Amino acid sequence: MKRSGVGPFSLLAGCLALLSTPSSARDAQRMQRVVVGPSSALAACEGLDASNGNRARSHFPVAPEVVFSTRLTGGIGQAPASDAHGNLLVVHAEPRLSKLDTKGRTLWSERLASEASSTPVLTSAGALLIVTRDGEALFYSSAGKLQAKRTLPLSDPKRRSLAIPTGNGGVLVASGSDLLELDERGAIVRQLRASGILSTIAEYNAALVLVSDNGNVQIARTTGDLQAIGSLGGNVPEGAAVSAGKVFAIVDTHKWVTLDLTTGQVVTLANEPNLALSGPVALLDTPSAALVADGGFVSLRSKDGIESARVALSAGSQSFDPAQRSLRAALVVSDQRGAIAAVRTGNDALVLRGGNAVRLDETSCLDPFRPTPTPNGIVFACRSGQLFFVTDKAR
Repeated sequence: MKRSGVGPFSLLAGCLALLSTPSSARDAQRMQRVVVGPSSALAACEGLDASNGNRARSHFPVAPEVVFSTRLTGGIGQAPASDAHGNLLVVHAEPRLSKLDTKGRTLWSERLASEASSTPVLTSAGALLIVTRDGEALFYSSAGKLQAKRTLPLSDPKRRSLAIPTGNGGVLVASGSDLLELDERGAIVRQLRASGILSTIAEYNAALVLVSDNGNVQIARTTGDLQAIGSLGGNVPEGAAVSAGKVFAIVDTHKWVTLDLTTGQVVTLANEPNLALSGPVALLDTPSAALVADGGFVSLRSKDGIESARVALSAGSQSFDPAQRSLRAALVVSDQRGAIAAVRTGNDALVLRGGNAVRLDETSCLDPFRPTPTPNGIVFACRSGQLFFVTDKAR
């Protein structure tokens, strides 16, 4: 049974009026961009926003505690998205798409023809995008109504895809070396092929930034042409973040590197041959960041790459257990005040603020997703369908 969801954004009607020119009239090689602005969602896509920096627009709780938990039938297939009101958009492994309110109650749920291949994406025009393993792009309204369905010309639609919202109300979808730009109605307005398997897509200053897993960095400007900017000098399988005109990435599992998007200059901020570094990274005040070291430590790096602090996710001593190396590395996100939320397989979730680490008891699971910010807290989600809602103790 479907219940009514949150109403569409008041800006949506005006946006659609501005963008009412038929898609067939657009030149796919010379875009006619209408700037709508960034998505208002708190977690609009996998990396939280189009910069892929895993930095929340909200503030994490100062005194966090689990206020309630729930379990969703059908499990969870991808990291949840969260809108500006804290409602969660969840794709299940069944496959199914659901919207939950801030109390974890289902507002609506819709069956999908096949499993989602990417996280849900909340666009700046107020729509919800799902890309499926059948190679379809599905656009839903905030109330759960299917508005558009497009078949995407992907070389391998069953491959896991990347998707982010763009400032003109559309989305970017990447799969392997394929990159598609869709407008707010799902029509394809640009189709490109990158030099390598894409590990990151981002939007910066109306340009599309592409990072391949071989370290190649390219930019697609409004002409539709791809321009090679440079190389990060090694493998970047876990993606990169874009901020202040630079790409930040972990390269070859032990180097912390930045590339200038204007000059192509590469600077190695840190080289740790005896320490395994992993991402995706969580940016703090640029260019400082939170990385993951040896799979289970949060490593805080200052702007010059020097480690300022290291905190273990496992309870007890700070010593490293070699048996833990085989586990999936931790996942971290940051907030606007420099707090860090982190999760790892088999460990309770952690919120780190300054030198203080708060562990949230009984939140561990076998396959956690990256933490999902909400207006007043954080949601920790597990593939099993378990959701832990965290907010301040004072609330």
